[in-house]
Order: sequence, then structure tokens, then C-alpha cells
Amino acid sequence: MNSDSELPPDVIDAIHANRKIEAIKRLREHSGLGLKEAKHAVEAYARENPQPITAKAPQSESGVGRLVIIGVVVAVAYAVYRYFN
Repeated sequence: MNSDSELPPDVIDAIHANRKIEAIKRLREHSGLGLKEAKHAVEAYARENPQPITAKAPQSESGVGRLVIIGVVVAVAYAVYRYFN
């Protein structure tokens, strides 16, 4: 199991999803390899095929979080104002 094309697609998907234990189990089911050999094959594939860094998912545009923060800031400012007057 030295080439990438020898790994089944579901094993590759598990590796890309960072589920290495699942990938090892699936590889053992497909190939009949021992635990050590399957582990080495999965780790070698992951090492040779690093995942690109993906952008974070965009945040919600509803603005609810901003409204909560503004409300807290206003409440604190009012409390400080009342304390000093």
C-alpha cells in the first residue's frame, strides 16, 4: 500500500475529515492489513497529502450578537453614570 491510488475512497475521505482511527479501521476491512501496517499507510497518506487551510465559514449577518453587545455596553455605561451621579 504505497501509492495513493491503492487507498479506497472512503478511507481517503476519513483521512481528510481528520478521522484517522476510522480510516485505519476501514483500510483494515478493505485490505486485510494488520493494525500496524494500516496505521502506517494512513499516516503516510496524511503526511504526503496535507489538507489546505480553508477559510472560516462566514458569520451570521443577522446582527443579533452585535445588538447584545451594544445592550451590555449601554447597561454598563448607565450603571457607571448612575454610580457617579
